[in-house]
Amino acid sequence: MSSQIPDHVPPDRVVEFDRFTSPVLQRCPHRGVAELFKNSPDIFYTTGDRGHWVVASATLARDMLRQTDKFSSDPAHNPANARKPPTLPNQADPPLHTELRRIINPFFSPAGVQKLEHSVRQLAGELIDEVLGRGHCEFLRELAQRFPVQLFMRMTNAPMEDREMLVAKVDRFTRAPDIQQRLAALGELGDYLKGMIAERERAPGDDLVSLAIHGTVHGRGLTDDEKLGMVNLLFLGGLDTVAAMLSFIMAYLGQHPAQYQRLVSDPELIGNAIEELMRVHGVAGMERGVTSDMSYAGVDFKAQDRLVFLPHVYGLDDQLVDDPFRVDFDRPISSHLVFGSGPHRCVGSHLARLEMKVFIEEWVRRIPAFSVAAEGDLPTRGGLVWSPVAVPLVWPVAETLAGQDIGAAA
Repeated sequence: MSSQIPDHVPPDRVVEFDRFTSPVLQRCPHRGVAELFKNSPDIFYTTGDRGHWVVASATLARDMLRQTDKFSSDPAHNPANARKPPTLPNQADPPLHTELRRIINPFFSPAGVQKLEHSVRQLAGELIDEVLGRGHCEFLRELAQRFPVQLFMRMTNAPMEDREMLVAKVDRFTRAPDIQQRLAALGELGDYLKGMIAERERAPGDDLVSLAIHGTVHGRGLTDDEKLGMVNLLFLGGLDTVAAMLSFIMAYLGQHPAQYQRLVSDPELIGNAIEELMRVHGVAGMERGVTSDMSYAGVDFKAQDRLVFLPHVYGLDDQLVDDPFRVDFDRPISSHLVFGSGPHRCVGSHLARLEMKVFIEEWVRRIPAFSVAAEGDLPTRGGLVWSPVAVPLVWPVAETLAGQDIGAAA
């Protein structure tokens, strides 16, 4: 759906782009949008997706995301991003945001995440072993939507049989072009989570949901809306973002065998490789609202203007990264903003890194070579979270299983 161009938007700052439906998002979206941004104003206005500003410059984005007093996460300053149920703490500004985030920080801290490594590695190995002897898989559906999702279901003690139903609801919210469809999916997810919250209020456990809903802010317990908002955001993030990014990464490695062979030959390189592959394959965006009439970076904003940030491609901005389209596993780790910036930086970043690193390590141990079983660029989808449509992979069974036998004998 398109909107009218507001009177305060000059014609030379209008660029047509819809983060859900633009054709550039249907194949190689990262390169396509990065090229679009390179030839656009640093901040431009689009009539797509109900009308909003888009921040194309990574440098400006990093600065703006740190200024919550000017560019707010609170829907009071961006009514178009109001949701029922809300998503917290990402729809709150400090100090409330800080207090809400403090509740779940221990679970997602480096030390908290490290405790999960054994179970992460065990599940990765089990799921890869299921498809190993077959010689092929559709990675997104068979592995990406199972590996991080099943881990998250365990962390929240959610019924594993509800996995596909929950993934489908999150997919509708993050990628349906129609806002009413997205809000309906969010409402359905909220109704489901209300039941889970009620159970954990009656019988708290040591799971992530129990931790989130029994926290306090400023010495008081959470309101019902805050409890639902906290759990809602956990499920939206836990059921989709790592699955999407890992799928992009595996598609890239399957299309670049020489770079994959470097990881097979030197698994110690995987940590650096993950950082570099994340830099060029971001998946999740964010919104802010302008808090008052102001001028910033040559743009005259009005209060309640919408701002959309696309960290998906900020790692491809040559003002931030030298030769950004070159994927170099030896590159010093560069700033990419994939997890955002400022106080709202993704709380799950340490867990996401661990999941992707461990999965690639386990894949490399088992599969010495693989490729994408499709010609050309894979179809992709835009939305709040970008994702491949499917990632068909193939590998030589005899060589793979022979390697497994040798490893077992050793």
